[in-house]
Parts: sequence; structure tokens; C-alpha cells
Amino acid sequence: MRKTNVLILCLLAAAAILFCTVRFGIIPYSQAREEEYTQKQTDALTHDITSIQKFKSPYVGDASNTGNLFWNLPLNNISMKFEIDSEARVLTVNYLDTVRNIGEEKVRRDLVYNSVAAMAAIDNLAGITYNFSDESFSFSRRQIEEILGSPLSDLLGPDRWSKEVQEPLRSADFVTRFFT
Repeated sequence: MRKTNVLILCLLAAAAILFCTVRFGIIPYSQAREEEYTQKQTDALTHDITSIQKFKSPYVGDASNTGNLFWNLPLNNISMKFEIDSEARVLTVNYLDTVRNIGEEKVRRDLVYNSVAAMAAIDNLAGITYNFSDESFSFSRRQIEEILGSPLSDLLGPDRWSKEVQEPLRSADFVTRFFT
């Protein structure tokens, strides 16, 4: 009977060690990695473009798809509402905050990123207007294709996206080209 008691105690000790390892080691580490990834998704310079692949669409009229696309792009932490004009193939994103609160440099960089991503993912999207409480910005497919080339959908590979979209966004001069 002593061997049985020793075996039970050893199993209980192993279970306690395993529980503590999972509860205080693995779970917090996983949560920290998930939080870091989520934080990176709110900035154009660190965003993972592969997260929007499932929202590729030939048409802009699918409100659910368009909403999900923008909720997976930078500025996704800002409340927003959408208006879709399927006939004109134009999207309006109404952000419920001000450019001043978010930061003008970040907003400009993220709007360029979001516009290129949206037009690369939605084949017939002709233009996007972003409305904030204090400012508005508009982008057309033609304007973006003049700067980045055509077709935009070819940019969606992670290596090409990083090289041709994310890296240039580090330069204020590159971003400014979209706002003139």
C-alpha cells in the first residue's frame, strides 16, 4: 500500500507542476504574443497583409466583406461606419474620431495603406473617401495605380507588399505623393 501512496503523490506532484507550467507560463506567453500581434495590426508599418486575403472580392457591394476587410486593416481600433455606392463603385468610411486625436502622420500613412489594400483586395473599387470629425480624404484607383502600378492585386503577396508598399510608407515624401 505504501507504493500506491507514493505513486499517487508522484502523480499529484506531476499534475501540479504541469498545471503551474500551463497556467503561469504557456497561457501568459500565448496571450502576450496575441496582444502583440493585435497591436501590430493597427499600424501600417507592422500590419500583416495576409490577414486580409480571405476578404478578396471582385465587387465592392458586399457590405459584410468590406466591413471585415477594414476591421482587419490599420485604424481598426477606431470606431467606423461604412457607406457603399455599388453603382459608382465607391466606398465611404466614416471614422468616429478626429485626425488630431489619432495623429496626422499616422492617419495619412494608414489611409494610404488601407486604400491600397482595399483596392488590391476589391477588384472593382474605384475610390474611397475617409471622413473624420475634423477632416476628409479621398483616393481614386487611378491615383494609386499611377504611383504603384497596375494591377494592384499583384501587390498582395507578403514579400512584394512589404517591399513596394510598407517600406516606402516609412518615407514622408512617399506618403505626401498621395495627398497632392
